[in-house]
Amino acid sequence: MKLIYSYSKHIGDYTDTDHILKIYKVSMLRAKKLGHDIKLYGCNYTLQFLNGYYNTAVNVEKEQFLITDDLKMYIHSKEPAGSITFDGDIILNTKLQIDKESDIIFERKEKISPSKFQNTTIILNAIKKHRKKLKIKHFNFDTRYFYNVGILRFKSEEIKNTFVSLYFKFRDYYISSIEPEENLIKNKYIVSVVISQYYFTCICNALNLKVNFTHRYHTNHYRHLFGTIKYVEATYSPLFDELKIENTQKTVL
Repeated sequence: MKLIYSYSKHIGDYTDTDHILKIYKVSMLRAKKLGHDIKLYGCNYTLQFLNGYYNTAVNVEKEQFLITDDLKMYIHSKEPAGSITFDGDIILNTKLQIDKESDIIFERKEKISPSKFQNTTIILNAIKKHRKKLKIKHFNFDTRYFYNVGILRFKSEEIKNTFVSLYFKFRDYYISSIEPEENLIKNKYIVSVVISQYYFTCICNALNLKVNFTHRYHTNHYRHLFGTIKYVEATYSPLFDELKIENTQKTVL
């Protein structure tokens, strides 16, 4: 099973690129050892930094991406249905298993609570100010959970094309009509949590699609390093030690 990773310095969500890409190295190393083929979409810096950890790559240095999940949706626009995009902060302990019969596979379902997802609530409330002129197909403010796109797979071309098209329409509308007034991106909010994850949940419900998740599916066992946890030393130190051991073994060989 091929896993498609992606990263571009030009999107600008992370300030410490090397730290993030070292976590990618561990993720890719684990995935390859478990039998997965690794494909990487990345900028020049990413492709060079991760050289040796992927099987194939696509250079996106010249592509323009405005918000976080643009690159992920770009990949799905280029790759065939059934392709799996995979976040580099997911560390596998077992080979990934998926339900190929479901219309869409996400990483997990998460309940929106003001305490845990404060930024998501802030973004939704900002968009809600514009609800009278908001004409986004299938979007609503009633959903109390969202589907995490850390792992994402579309079963058919029709479903994939529907989601990719709706995503970019919402993205373009947000950039042109909402961001100039709300300045969420300018203030470092990752609006993709609503434009992709929350919105995709709305679409799935509206179209009555069959959805499943990789989290706790069959024998799947992995860790997803959400948000700031990837910067906690107790989290990343053992992972970086794993890299050191691997590099030492390569040197000996």
